[in-house]
This record gives sequence, C-alpha cells and structure tokens, in this order.
Amino acid sequence: MRWRDMLLRFRNEAEHSLKRLREFVLDRPFRPGTVIRGRYSIRKVLGIGSYGISYLCEDSAANGHTCVMKQVKPSKRAGRTGLPVYEREAAVLGKFDHPDIPKLLDRFEERNDLFLCMEYKEGRNLEDLIMADGTVFTVPEALRLIHGVVGILEYVHSRHIVHRDVRIPNLILQPDGRTALIDFGLACPVSADGRLPFEEEDGGDKYTEEKRIRRKPVFASDFYALGHSLLFLLYTGFEEKPGQTDRGWEEELRLHPDIRRFIRRLLQLDQPYDTIAELRRDLDELIGKVR
Repeated sequence: MRWRDMLLRFRNEAEHSLKRLREFVLDRPFRPGTVIRGRYSIRKVLGIGSYGISYLCEDSAANGHTCVMKQVKPSKRAGRTGLPVYEREAAVLGKFDHPDIPKLLDRFEERNDLFLCMEYKEGRNLEDLIMADGTVFTVPEALRLIHGVVGILEYVHSRHIVHRDVRIPNLILQPDGRTALIDFGLACPVSADGRLPFEEEDGGDKYTEEKRIRRKPVFASDFYALGHSLLFLLYTGFEEKPGQTDRGWEEELRLHPDIRRFIRRLLQLDQPYDTIAELRRDLDELIGKVR
C-alpha cells in the first residue's frame, strides 16, 4: 500500500473514531425520571435510531397518559439529517388520522433539542415476538398479519407518502390483534423520478443493494419491504436440519405456488406490483385459498 493511501485510510479511521466519540458524548439519553417541558416524565428509553432517541413517557398535562417522545440526536441536530428529517417526520405524521398509526401529539424545542411526541401503540413489535419470545406464525396467520399492514399502507399511499422502513421492529401486534405501523422517520412524499430526499442524496454507496431498494421514495419500496417481512414470519415455522446448507427461501420453505409467486413479485424478482390495490387483490385471494 502506498504511503498516501495509508495516510488517507488512517485519516478516515481517525475521523470515524472522533465522530463516534462525539456521538457518545452528545447523544447520551435522558435518564428515567427526567421531566421535559415541565410535563413529559421519562419512564424508559424505547430505542436509539440513526437520527433519534425514543422514550416512553407520562404526560402530566394529560392525566399521566402514556406517550412516545422522540428526540433528535444532538449530534445530528445541526447537520443535513437533523432539522430537515425532523420537519419532514412532523409534516408526514400531521397528515394522518388512522387508528393503526401513531398520532402526532406535540412538537417543540427545549434547550436547543428538538422533540416530537406521539401516541403510544400498546403491544409487542414483531422482532421481539420472533427473536425474544420465539413466537411461531402459521402461514395463514402470517398472511393475515401482512394483510393488516397492507391496509395501513393503502391509507399511507393514498396520501402520496411512502414509509420506506416497513420492517418487523416497526410492526406492533396490538392486544386486539390489529397491527400498527410506527417510526415514520424515513417516510417522505413519493417521488415521480425516484430521487432521494435532498439530505440523503450523498448516501449512495454506503447502502447495500437491498437497503437502496427499501430507501427509494417510490411505492414499490414498501412492497419490497413487505416481502421481506412476510418471509421473516414464514421462517418462524422453519426447522433447519443439522448440516443443512443454505438453499434459499424458495427451496427451504414449503409454500403454495401462488404464495411463492406473490413473494417473488413483492421482491421484484418477477413483474413488480404497480399499485397496492393490485397487491391487495392477490393477497385477498391467497388468504381465501390458504386455510
């Protein structure tokens, strides 16, 4: 390796380390019991994402009602992905009034920090149900669950919004059996030419091919993500035999041919779905066939 390449590599590694150190110092979550804006009492941290920290809170101004408060990471606040993403998420949530999408309750700035407060959707996300609880979904159960997500996406897409992050951690199975879709931090208006929002335009090569497809601001991105979510549910019933090599989902999962064709279209391996109405018609037929 030439000395110039070595210098560049070490410089990049140093910059990366400094960035991580800065994030560690600046992005420490608030402790449980901290009160924000004189009303939101933090119970626990729900999660830390690429640009935000989510907390479960009690709102003293609403008789102790539980809500979710999302804070833009201080390290992101002044950058290209801070205020623009915050404003976009607030604008997107403000468009919605759907029982399975968290309602935007409040947005404010406190000591230079940016916050959104949203309705709390009670239940367990599918990632925890599968990975932590070991829940196994039958094929009919998986199809019905995805059907609920399609219903939510029909509403979202009718507002000309694409979610871009339909993954099992963002799907909540509620106590009444309905599914909720959360985390609209990446959601944005549909783009006619498929161009990324301006603050993401320099993201290009840092994404894998799968993530690039998920992130495109077109409806097909959500269909693609649905396909992967459905496969996660279907694999909960798969038992791997000792010494068995990876053969791919089409060989490993014993699926009805129509289900296989449906997933292939979601994953854009065959002719992709043009509209969610077309997708839903096929899914309705599958649910009728598979009992």
